[in-house]
Amino acid sequence: MLYILHQQEEKDAVEKKIVPLLKDKNYELISYPSDNLEFSEEDTIITYLGDSHLRNLLPLAGKKKWCIGVLPHPEVVYTIRGLGISNNLEEAIEEIVHTQERETIDLLYCNGNPVFQSVNIGDVFILTEGEDKAGFAAEVWRFLKNIKRFTGLSHRSFKIKTDEEKIVRTSALGMIVVEHPHNSVVSKRLVTGSAVNDGMFHVLILSPQNILELLWFFLRSLLPISNTMQQLPKFIGSIKTSNLQILPEQEIEFTIDGVKTKSSEINLEVHYEALVLQQSSIYNAEKGKASEKKSVKLNHLPKGEKQNELIRRKLPWMPRATTEEFQDLFKVLRENAKLSAAFMIMMILSTLIATFGLFSDSSPVIIGAMILAPIISPIVSFSMGMVRYEIGMLKKGIITIMAGTIVCLLFSAGVTLLVPLQVLTSEISARLSPNLLDLGIAIASGIAAAYAHADEEIARSLAGVAIAVALVPPLAVAGIGIGWWDWEVFSGAFLLYLTNLAGIILFAGITFLFLGFAPFKRAKMGLIYTTIIILFVTVPLSLTFNRVQEESSITRELEGASFEDYILRDVKVRYGDPFRISVKAVGPKNIEPEQLERIKSEIEERIGYSIILEVVSALEY
Repeated sequence: MLYILHQQEEKDAVEKKIVPLLKDKNYELISYPSDNLEFSEEDTIITYLGDSHLRNLLPLAGKKKWCIGVLPHPEVVYTIRGLGISNNLEEAIEEIVHTQERETIDLLYCNGNPVFQSVNIGDVFILTEGEDKAGFAAEVWRFLKNIKRFTGLSHRSFKIKTDEEKIVRTSALGMIVVEHPHNSVVSKRLVTGSAVNDGMFHVLILSPQNILELLWFFLRSLLPISNTMQQLPKFIGSIKTSNLQILPEQEIEFTIDGVKTKSSEINLEVHYEALVLQQSSIYNAEKGKASEKKSVKLNHLPKGEKQNELIRRKLPWMPRATTEEFQDLFKVLRENAKLSAAFMIMMILSTLIATFGLFSDSSPVIIGAMILAPIISPIVSFSMGMVRYEIGMLKKGIITIMAGTIVCLLFSAGVTLLVPLQVLTSEISARLSPNLLDLGIAIASGIAAAYAHADEEIARSLAGVAIAVALVPPLAVAGIGIGWWDWEVFSGAFLLYLTNLAGIILFAGITFLFLGFAPFKRAKMGLIYTTIIILFVTVPLSLTFNRVQEESSITRELEGASFEDYILRDVKVRYGDPFRISVKAVGPKNIEPEQLERIKSEIEERIGYSIILEVVSALEY
């Protein structure tokens, strides 16, 4: 027997829209709400009701094992989505009338109320608001709206108690509770390994420690990637269980399927196979795919001092490390800042290897010297001392850096006086004309060095940082300049060293600042002083870079160019007044002096500079 429950004022609509679709089936119309509802387990109860009535009816139906069929209704939104049934009236009636097999599904309860879609606790609007709107434009609009709200966010304190009596204390902006991934757009992306009838529900704990984390998450969500993220963001904790108690520090506002309520205690539980459906839920197609194991993933949620810090203040834009977090790092950096016998020995050895490698024009030998050189460590320590204004670390760091610099200059100059060679090898020449590209390398290396020190997992890449920056080879070339008493060699190489040094100090400091190891107010003066040094260094680097650009432009202009019967090859340009250009002129016969004059005049006219031309004549047969 079919029983159709409807509101009294909608009886006419039921008779016009629903009854004709039943055809020859026996049915009875019953006005709801009613105190005299009695059905057998063989009957089918068809509901044409809104969400508010279904919240009361479905728990009763589950308790009495009534078989239910839910029809689309103007005021039913959450129930149809939560149960995964058709929202087309004709399809729903066809399925209810002709389906032979009944399905049982779980029901999630929050404080005794059924939950069909989600429970949103605290400040989770940034993830849930507007989730019913699909499309890239809607996602972008939601992202832009949320940016304005980020600055007002702050953590709340929570105690979470599982059914094993385990209590977890943490802080978070809020939580999202869903029975299975399809309950909301957010859970579709973040939850895996679940089904509508596995006896479990999921809790997503939103606990970012800075606004940059949230920004990065939202930017990622805008990308056209697969719907489900393979790994949860670190700031989101997750629990999969059948029973949970959430105890906020004080009464908190939350919503159950869009209905606002308040409580100082939130109890969640799943009633296994609590509802019998005369319809097929699309979620039941995943039966057997989900894991029925409970899981708790809360490793990255704030605890202790970090938790208290996040509760007291608004959510910061950048990370802020607590004393607990950088205690070990500080210990290492203080040790690295000290001047020691081991440091001096390694500096001497790396200087000797670098100097001999420069004279022998051997890149592998020079790379070996870069790896051995320990000078990167006190530089990073000095950067940390600068941003935290730690006087002791600053003093020790600068003393160690200066000692290493002086030792390197002395020993490389000493080797130069002993070696009876005064030849500008390609390795020496490469370090005489620093430009803005070298500053870019120093900046990237400073960031990498600071990040490698802050994260133990990538500390092994410090060798790569040392190779990229190459602090000892420029110093060794400067020492060679002292040994030769050649100002151009010394000044060019020492400028490269100062460029690397200033770039690492400034940007390692900025990296530590972004990683939360110092407040900006404390770091401000040190960063200002280092920036001034960078600006002074940038002036000669810019001039050199312009010179390199000009040389490159002339080389491109002349390489392969034809003058009379000759083609210019292997063009090399050296900056000066006038420019010195050396070329190989390839032609059918040796070049004559009068032809050289004409070619020189044509080149000067083409590039707009007076030049000294060096030509090697080559015959082409």
